[in-house]
Amino acid sequence: MMHIPVLKELEDGTTQLFMLDLEDVIYIRLEKRNILYHTLDDRYWHISTLSDWEEHLGPYGFELTDKTNLVNFKRIKTMDPSQGKLYFDEHPDEHSKFATIAFIKQKMYEHEIARRIALNTDKSLEMKLDRAGNPSRSDPHKDYN
Repeated sequence: MMHIPVLKELEDGTTQLFMLDLEDVIYIRLEKRNILYHTLDDRYWHISTLSDWEEHLGPYGFELTDKTNLVNFKRIKTMDPSQGKLYFDEHPDEHSKFATIAFIKQKMYEHEIARRIALNTDKSLEMKLDRAGNPSRSDPHKDYN
């Protein structure tokens, strides 16, 4: 028995992530550039874009960091902002896996990434005050020495 993730269209027009048992599939058809899996009772859409995955995996911590990467923020251990890389090892080396992140997304997710790195590495976020006395969060992946 093999299950594949597909999208099932609901009555209100939205879609729901569904695990389809291939034993239930009676045929697969290409319709308007979409792969559809047909069963006796229903039809299901093949998930073919990162946007579809983002929509359904966002609640589980996945974020689209650029055009080619959907990243599980719950697994990020460090970031190299100058190279736009998110690492899944606390001390990455040349063999470490990484995902890229666009500069604009670095700014957009700055606080979330800092919070996730702190959680994923059992470190705390430090609060610093700027010259005006306003709090600012220091990132656990930056070296402030």
